Amino acid sequence: MRVAILGTAHPHLADHREAIRRDPRAAAAPGLDHADAVIIDSVTADHPRLLRAAIEAGKPTLVEKPLAATVPETAELTSLIDAAAVPVTTAMFLRCAPALRGLRTFLSEEPGGPVTSVRARFAHPGLLDGWFRGPAAWMLDPRQGGIGGLADLGIHLLDLLLWLRPGAGFRVVSAVKEHAQGIAMDVGGTARLEWDGVPVTLHCGWRTRPGGFDVRVDCARGSCTVSGGRLMVVTGTEHRTENHPPPDAAAVVPAWLDRLHGVASWEPPTSGDITRCARLLQEIDAVAG
Repeated sequence: MRVAILGTAHPHLADHREAIRRDPRAAAAPGLDHADAVIIDSVTADHPRLLRAAIEAGKPTLVEKPLAATVPETAELTSLIDAAAVPVTTAMFLRCAPALRGLRTFLSEEPGGPVTSVRARFAHPGLLDGWFRGPAAWMLDPRQGGIGGLADLGIHLLDLLLWLRPGAGFRVVSAVKEHAQGIAMDVGGTARLEWDGVPVTLHCGWRTRPGGFDVRVDCARGSCTVSGGRLMVVTGTEHRTENHPPPDAAAVVPAWLDRLHGVASWEPPTSGDITRCARLLQEIDAVAG
């Protein structure tokens, strides 16, 4: 399958290029006209133009998050997705992580009983290490679709919650944003939500070294923790640890190619999931002030 990448501004561009190079089913295409499928790695502000072109050309498309910077813009693009004759989704790679699939099984089988609380963290030292200089500088510019550190990483955690327990309700309780001198938007923060009545704390940011990903779900009779790629389950009858590869942005490409080849190894976000995440981010922004 010939895959074209449209745009060169997203931080995961190199991951996607390498994933195409490594996959024996894929080859890099020089542009839309020569492609069978498309990955959009542009600034967010260019998504409407590039996504319309890809859909009109009949190319299955994987779009880097966020689909759009605001709820109205998201609604406009999800309408295009719903009307498209080809599959289109966003690159939510946490859904691909084996340890998180294990967490999803834990939640569906409930060996620890009802969930009582959730804490999740997703952070990296990108601001400290200069990741947002050069091609990725647009991420600090709201005019080009930059949405700030809390939303940039928080969208992954919100999408993860949607996937872990489909149909669960959300209520945003409070949020606090972190700021840095000379930067027009937040560089991270903490949000508190209720997830079907269960308290959830999400923390995200661009200036944590060494950074990392972890989520802990406490239950009435146990817990399940994912730290990087390690899954730890503790209940009254089980103490189990599994070691898997950590969440990897490149993993979404072979999972997406699987879907295009009819293999359901990944459950991609629906337009409804994308819309719910956008609305939740808007509510978090509103309560953060």
